[in-house]
Amino acid sequence: MNKLLNDPDFLQFCETALPIEVVEKLTNNNIRGLENIALRSISTRKKLPANVVNVLLVYFFSEFANQVYNRNDLARLYDYWASNEVRTMQQAVEMTNENIEKVLNSLK
Repeated sequence: MNKLLNDPDFLQFCETALPIEVVEKLTNNNIRGLENIALRSISTRKKLPANVVNVLLVYFFSEFANQVYNRNDLARLYDYWASNEVRTMQQAVEMTNENIEKVLNSLK
């Protein structure tokens, strides 16, 4: 699990922050075009609560921040979490225990 998700202050931040604010924090305000594309890919989806989306962003960008990644991977993970009916912060934090590479490979 990501160390940020063990930080009560950061989890509190995730409860109310906008997704862009979470990504700014995770990328040290170095949001590239790739991040914007990935964020846009999930911005119209309304299947997950906002705080769950923020945990998903921590899960994703903790692994891929400042790297090149498939711009569709974030949307794939979003849909995967939605299909698993992740609705609470606790469920979201539990989902971050899954190996992100294995999950993404299984979704391709």
